[in-house]
Amino acid sequence: MTKAVFIAFDPYPSFKGSAIHIDQVVATLDAVYGRPLVLTLPGLAPLDALHFQLATADTNYLQRGQAFTDLAVSRLRDEQQLSIGHFRDIWGGLALLTQPHILPIFEVNGFPSIELPYRYGAIAPETLQKLEQLENLCLREAAKIITPSETIFREIRQRGIPAAKIELIPNGANIPPPQAKPVGLPEQYLVYFGAFQPWQGVDVLFRAMKYLQDQPQLKLVVCSSHPPHRSKKLVKFAHHLGIAEQLVWFHQLEKEQLFAVVEHAFCSVAPLIECSRNIRQGCSPLKIFESMACATPVIASNLPVCEEIITHHENGILVRPGRPAELAQCIRDLALSPIKSQQLGAAAQQHIAKKYDWASIRTQLSKVYQTTPFETFFA
Repeated sequence: MTKAVFIAFDPYPSFKGSAIHIDQVVATLDAVYGRPLVLTLPGLAPLDALHFQLATADTNYLQRGQAFTDLAVSRLRDEQQLSIGHFRDIWGGLALLTQPHILPIFEVNGFPSIELPYRYGAIAPETLQKLEQLENLCLREAAKIITPSETIFREIRQRGIPAAKIELIPNGANIPPPQAKPVGLPEQYLVYFGAFQPWQGVDVLFRAMKYLQDQPQLKLVVCSSHPPHRSKKLVKFAHHLGIAEQLVWFHQLEKEQLFAVVEHAFCSVAPLIECSRNIRQGCSPLKIFESMACATPVIASNLPVCEEIITHHENGILVRPGRPAELAQCIRDLALSPIKSQQLGAAAQQHIAKKYDWASIRTQLSKVYQTTPFETFFA
């Protein structure tokens, strides 16, 4: 009989970075409590018979979120044997909080009230205020809060939540086995992989490539977590900049394929922009952890969320955000210094193995599950 439930308003399984983190959480719940009930948005094929993908017909974000909450409530109504619930967002949290017999643990990776203006520019301030109220409700009512980033930790504290209630458990990565270089890749290339939301700064990276046109052998390999049609705007932008011939595109690669591409790049780039979504809310980019695990040095924006992971010129390079010329110069310098690239990559991989391997992260998460006081919460 399952004792735990995991709820996420995310497509799962998927090619998104969030799916990697969800894999680790579900595996940890399984190890501590037995196979959990899993409630998510539809993604690839469900994990097993205990994984329910809650499909909604709504296209409006807020309506879709409320519909997901309603479906999750209906699914939880008869699960009286559940004793612990792990949720990633307010929509799962609002469902879980209707079940007073389940201990709620809130994994905070961000806040819709901060992030949504970058997705939906016309969203009303009143809507954002209501979302913030729901976020604060979930923060107050959770028995424990988990977050992967010091930046998000500070935001949660600023909302009046005591530090003792929050556990900082970072993202992680496993060191992949070495692979041969995939056929057809350029001789020398850098790599960007992941999604294309505005805060990722992919446009800055594309502009940087324009400064590198005097190095025709140097290519940018773009590994999108989305299907090809989601790349159309960026493909058009690349043609507008005149850099289309400098790009090589892949879409929705399996992890083993992706890591083979990353391993043979001379660097990986995480060009996050300087905005409230990255500065106030924060993040913990899996692309940085996974690149370092592949012994590929990362050039990342010099933001607190990246400084938490990378030490400048020790295991990676930090560059001022939003400056294509400076980013291009860092790329150029590393491309012309293969020994430095190898040294940074080796140090990066050692850093991951020592501090951020998934086994260590799961151990930290297990302790949260096992030490959160049921008796105190339900008293």
